[in-house]
Amino acid sequence: MLGITLFIALLNIGLGFLLALHLGYGPPEWREACGDWTAARLPFLRAHGSADLVLSSPSGSLPEVPPSEMLPEAVAEEGDGGGALSPAEEPADAAAEPQDSGVPLIWDLNEKFVETSILRLNVAMLKSGQRCTKIDTLLRACQHHTDQETIETCLRLLREDCTTYLAEQSEATEKFHDRLSEFGSLSALGEKIENDNLEQVAQVETTLNNLGYMDFRSDLEKANHRLREEIKNLRMARHRLHDDHEAAFLMVARSENRIKHIETRLCDDPFTGLRSRIGIEVALDDWWRRKQHQTRPMNGILFDVDRFGAFNEEHGPLLGDRVLYQLAQLLQETVGKTDLVGRFAGQRFLWMVADVGPKKAIRNADFLRQSIEKIRFLYKEQTFQVTTRCIVAEVDPQEDYPAFLESLDHTFQKVETPRANRTFFRDGNKINPIDSPNLGAEEREIKI
Repeated sequence: MLGITLFIALLNIGLGFLLALHLGYGPPEWREACGDWTAARLPFLRAHGSADLVLSSPSGSLPEVPPSEMLPEAVAEEGDGGGALSPAEEPADAAAEPQDSGVPLIWDLNEKFVETSILRLNVAMLKSGQRCTKIDTLLRACQHHTDQETIETCLRLLREDCTTYLAEQSEATEKFHDRLSEFGSLSALGEKIENDNLEQVAQVETTLNNLGYMDFRSDLEKANHRLREEIKNLRMARHRLHDDHEAAFLMVARSENRIKHIETRLCDDPFTGLRSRIGIEVALDDWWRRKQHQTRPMNGILFDVDRFGAFNEEHGPLLGDRVLYQLAQLLQETVGKTDLVGRFAGQRFLWMVADVGPKKAIRNADFLRQSIEKIRFLYKEQTFQVTTRCIVAEVDPQEDYPAFLESLDHTFQKVETPRANRTFFRDGNKINPIDSPNLGAEEREIKI
């Protein structure tokens, strides 16, 4: 009996010790060791439903940590806080594979609320996107030495994909139509979603029709190119529709005051490991309800990968996804402990920098932009680089977060496309390009 009592006591002490380290108590080296253990165990804990025990600030609230204790010394300045990538903290060159490309489990949703049924429409689209990426990869693998067997296989797979998508989407659309009455004052939004889905269906039907008229025998290389063109058209339409669905989901959730009740599994982007657009808004809703935007300085930084559509067209969406994954890891390692980072849409990432003024936010953003510019991505015998544009804007304490995000997004549309690889600061209605010096970002290579 005494032995059992001692065992239970030691177990409680050990759990309490680990919890204290996780909450930030104890010597720094102990806390770092605990952090390493936590990171290594995250996949297991998530799989077994215990992720909330180890995730830092799951609600997105800002922990009460003095800015001076969070920053790499390489970019910390006296009297200012925030996180930026230190050359000493660069990610390892070893290639990290993107997360499983299978349909994410977050789409197995409880459709209690009408806004969740909007996301249900994405299921068939996600599956189609994964199938098309595999077809595109097959076509690229035999480019310049295309054989008849591969063309016929890819043609068959693409036709099957289009047919499967039309059948699955028809079922989902019918269920969605039955819930239109639940949109209430947002009935026009529900009708728009239906129309958007009809446009997507029309694009798929157009592809099927085009496939019936193409010559896939006389010129195999041309056939290869034409198939990839059809896949590209489908991909572009999918991306637009996905972003529209996500925006509509959030609009309904906000209007019904249900942001804080969104399922936590919807808050993660399964392809990058960062927060999704939904997860970003869930966190910001919490920040704004706690009025943290009024008690602490805050800036938003929106990163956009330059000419990413052209990159996907040249190298294929599979490599495009791997590049986005690596950029997401770089962002995750860069942000400060009180910051928020997530995938805003497509190839855009949002970094909300807390406890810093605009000058420091601009410096951090430009250091990260310069770091991305100096990365050489390696894939087999290929080497390529990407650049980014970023917009920095200070949060107005009187502005609500949906308006801030919308204005930040619209600012990108005012920046001309040729002005790539630049940092801009939005000062009121003015957009000022930043001419910063070399901030010391080092060249590196990353295998993908």
